[in-house]
Amino acid sequence: MIELSPSRAYSIFLNYCDEVANSSYLLSGRAIQNLLKFVASTPCLTNYLAKCNSSIKLNETYNSIFGETSLNLPQENMAVVSVVTKLLFDIDRNNIDMDKFLSAYYKYDDYSARYSHFCNTVLVTYAKAFGDVVSYKEKVVEAEEEKKVDNSVKEEVSPYIAKMAHIVEGDSLISDAKKDEIVTLLDGLYYSFDTQRAKIVKAMWIGLLAVADKYKPLQSYIKEVKKILETYALI
Repeated sequence: MIELSPSRAYSIFLNYCDEVANSSYLLSGRAIQNLLKFVASTPCLTNYLAKCNSSIKLNETYNSIFGETSLNLPQENMAVVSVVTKLLFDIDRNNIDMDKFLSAYYKYDDYSARYSHFCNTVLVTYAKAFGDVVSYKEKVVEAEEEKKVDNSVKEEVSPYIAKMAHIVEGDSLISDAKKDEIVTLLDGLYYSFDTQRAKIVKAMWIGLLAVADKYKPLQSYIKEVKKILETYALI
């Protein structure tokens, strides 16, 4: 995992947003998945997303965007980042049926036009809001004193990460996309200890919890890792 500067990470993030916007509706699923995977595997972006999520009542704010005939995004940049990221994850995980979603909020004759309008409104707003958050948070983070990570943490956590990766890779009941998503976050957590930055470790931990929260085979190992991170005051 290569740690990117916030400005470089945001530049690549915009490229993935362009990929989503320029994709055909039928192929949009892969583009959305690529965007989410990049956010989830990039420490600084995950860190910013965690801060955005903690700034609002996420579920309540998220549910409020779904009007009867229109999608009502919040005014605040941090809230926009949170709810649109969650919206994209729900679309990616099929918690939201994309066809029904587009039909409900975009009154055009075909799905391509509906998808295009979704990108020109929601995705554009999301990209701008994320950029404003990165610009602001970069200044704040630079001014904060960074907590160093004890060298022994990685040694204690590594066996659990290896066991979890082995379980995921050998599970035939989950999709390859889901495997890739979880293993990417496990790798991210493993390599985050090398950065010696507590905020990066915490960001990757939050990302792992987000993708593995309902995956039962990992829960006992996640609890053990949580104990270790709490012992060293990293979460």
